[in-house]
Amino acid sequence: MLSINQLVATKVLQLRHEHLKKITGKEPKLWSEITEFDEYTIITIVIPTRGCSWALSEYGGCSVCGYVNDSSRDLSIPIPTILSEIETLLIKTETDRYVILKIFNSGSFFDESDVPRNLRENITKLIQKYPHCSQLSVESRSEYVINYSNIIEATKKAIKPAILEVGIGLESSNNSILRDCWNKGMRVSDYEQAVHILRKIGVKIKTYIFVKPPFLTEYEAIIDSISTIDHAISQGTDLISINPCSVQNGTLAHYLFKKDRYQPPWLWSILFLVSTTKKKYPQIKLICEPTAGGKPRGTHNCGECDKKVLRYIKDMIDNQPVPSDYSKICTCVVRWHTLITSPIELFRTTKLSKLR
Repeated sequence: MLSINQLVATKVLQLRHEHLKKITGKEPKLWSEITEFDEYTIITIVIPTRGCSWALSEYGGCSVCGYVNDSSRDLSIPIPTILSEIETLLIKTETDRYVILKIFNSGSFFDESDVPRNLRENITKLIQKYPHCSQLSVESRSEYVINYSNIIEATKKAIKPAILEVGIGLESSNNSILRDCWNKGMRVSDYEQAVHILRKIGVKIKTYIFVKPPFLTEYEAIIDSISTIDHAISQGTDLISINPCSVQNGTLAHYLFKKDRYQPPWLWSILFLVSTTKKKYPQIKLICEPTAGGKPRGTHNCGECDKKVLRYIKDMIDNQPVPSDYSKICTCVVRWHTLITSPIELFRTTKLSKLR
């Protein structure tokens, strides 16, 4: 049974429709990149399929997600074109190194109205053809894991000995926040059931934790994210991805942002979350790669220390030393501390026009 706040869903749907009308006819594009590290290589490809079924539903999708804007919707890219691009990337990385293939489709990989069976099965055949690909990483909403566990199990078997990793957006472990702030259309119990199924199948699990949806103060967002990380780890996730909000067009977050009624989280908050998680769970694998970090629409500080704090976040994840006295990094940490200890969120450090 869906968990919906009808007032929120109605506004999210209105904003979604208005924006999608503006970009109707926009030609979808494939995007890909190859990133090499010391011991492995990551292939990342974004395939603009039909788009997230939840975002295209009568409920409008999640309040902060605008990825459906880049989906193909009615202008679909031919499946052979997508497969050709994936094969080209696999050929380019055909070495003895460990290769991870990450596929993002702005929706759920196991939703056949978004990713057709023919496409999904041919991707698995490519992984069989190029055995240097050691891991396939995809995403799915919880309901597709629950309803199509047989497909997930078949995919895992088809790509062996490569590993299958499935990312699920838990976002918050608070059902009220999922309903009233996120318009997520799911409950925490759905995530729990999905994780149980994936563990039983033997699939690697990545959990997305979203920091600061609409209607939460900075302090509330920090507390919610800590609780959500605790819950995801208690359920047996293999990896935590901390995702600070970036304001995307056509979303409720964007609508509020334009009215100066929403601001993305501070980088100090993200540094604090990463530090807390690393200390509490040193064994857990952690990812945090902020989209639009240091920009007005992404997680940022005063504008002067943003690049430095973004680097410290990366260093902390990589177990590199980071200054323990944040006041020596930038004095704006005092303003952040004042904000999170205030009863209500009243101010930002700097006008947006002054930020980079």
